[in-house]
Amino acid sequence: MNFRYIKSANTNQLVQNFYELNVAETSIPLSSKIIPTAQSHIIFVDSEEGIETNFKSITYKSLGLIVLGQSYKSYTLKAIKPYFNFGISFHPTALYKLLKTDISKFTDKHIDLSKVDSPLYSLLNPIFKENLKGEALASKIENQLAKLDIYESKNTILVDEVIKVIYEREGIINVEELLKIFPISQKNLEIQFKKIIGLTPLKFIKLYKFLCLMRQYESNKATISQLIDYYAYYDFSHFSKDFKLFMNLKPADYFKTENKFLSNYLKE
Repeated sequence: MNFRYIKSANTNQLVQNFYELNVAETSIPLSSKIIPTAQSHIIFVDSEEGIETNFKSITYKSLGLIVLGQSYKSYTLKAIKPYFNFGISFHPTALYKLLKTDISKFTDKHIDLSKVDSPLYSLLNPIFKENLKGEALASKIENQLAKLDIYESKNTILVDEVIKVIYEREGIINVEELLKIFPISQKNLEIQFKKIIGLTPLKFIKLYKFLCLMRQYESNKATISQLIDYYAYYDFSHFSKDFKLFMNLKPADYFKTENKFLSNYLKE
């Protein structure tokens, strides 16, 4: 299995990064938990059988170009055949700016891009038939996306500014503090976040903070005890509650096992 991130060369706040994954026969069958990254994605899957993702009782079979909406909890990825996966990880507001539609309808869903937006599918699909990989593929995608008209409004600008603060604080902030910084009511902020991002402000903050902690841990930058303190969890019990919420797994069960795919996935 070979997983790596590819940096975005563009500064237009659409694409935050790309990732490329090659799963060989030696890694099959594959079954792994995936932690949401507080982003929406468009991914390309090339395989004989496609891949499966499971949300609660719903199973999605993904092959070709797929829209991945926001998710609040981890989900399971399974593959029974080798596959190639190239992902476009968008800035939280980017999919809304591209599709110009309520993004919450994609939350916890993986949907064929051709069924979501035919023009965008027609723009991107030919690129993946050129047999490009890595940085060359990422560059071609960014060049194509740069041709699109991006929807901007006072609400997208506001939400972008709120996200910037959440990023700067690494999720160590609450909604009440945000309301003191920005001229918006809590109800309207929730409406705009859900429509533009696909998650409420509270869920986005909690998820992003947890993601930051897990990335620090998997990068061996600190111990769990140090990270629990840094990210302002009251105690291990509070952290454990969030861990089970996002991972559907006890911390002890995660930390005593090795998950190469998830570990690489978290090392941005």
